[in-house]
This record gives sequence, structure tokens and C-alpha cells, in this order.
Amino acid sequence: MLIKSEFRKLFWIRIGIGFFLFLMIFSYCINGLINPDQTTKQSLVLGFVVLLFFIYVSIDLLKVFSLKIMENGIEKKYLIFRTKQYIPFDSILSIDKQKAILRSTRGINISNGYHISVVKFKTGKNLIISPDSFENYENLILAIKTKIPGLQPA
Repeated sequence: MLIKSEFRKLFWIRIGIGFFLFLMIFSYCINGLINPDQTTKQSLVLGFVVLLFFIYVSIDLLKVFSLKIMENGIEKKYLIFRTKQYIPFDSILSIDKQKAILRSTRGINISNGYHISVVKFKTGKNLIISPDSFENYENLILAIKTKIPGLQPA
């Protein structure tokens, strides 16, 4: 049995919009440096601050990965650098379900949230599998649970 993770369409749309906005602000900043006038100089500082914010947020893109559930383990492949990591099923200790809740700055719940699965390894490391990223989240978790002795698929 081989199951490959499938990213949600909204996931790719968010990345595309962010990349488009980054390019627009970057071109604005470059244009302001090449052809400076008084109003451009004043707004150039704001453009660079927003640009730095986009760079800071895009660091999370380095952590984006895809999964491939195979017979003897899980292959985790990072999207940006294309590096692969193999995780044998016997190194998995447990799979816990946690609820991710979006909250405002005042601590008020924005939504009811959604459940994520945290795969815990014997080494103490964790792997978070979220339905926010993967379209076939339920199939991935079910496939992992059926391969691990002692874990009953829910």
C-alpha cells in the first residue's frame, strides 16, 4: 500500500497570493531606489518593513513537507530543498490528537478550531500532521495507525 499526501488547493492559493504580494512590494522598493522622488522616499521605509515581514513569514515555507506512507515506514520530503527523511513505523511511539484553536489577541476564540495529529517518536521528536495542509489527512492517519502494532485505528 502506498499513500501520497495531497495538499489542499487553498494551501497553494495562500502561497501563490503571498508570493505575488512579495513580488509586487519588492518591485515597488526596487523602483523607489532606482527612481527616487520625495513621496517615494517616505513610503519606501514602509515597503521595506512589509518586505522584511514577508521574508520572516516565508521561513515557514522551509518546513513544508509531503508524506508518502509505504509498507515499512513514512517518507517525509521537504518541498523547498527536496530532502527526504525515512521514518520506520517501529520508531513511532504514539499518535495523539490535539485541537488547534484560533484565538484573538484578547483570548477570545475566533473559531471552534480543528484537530491535528501529533506523531510522537521514541527519540522524543514529534511530527505534526494537519488537515489544514493535507486534503487526504484522514487517509494518512488511518494508514499510519493500521501499520503500527498496538494502535487501534479510530
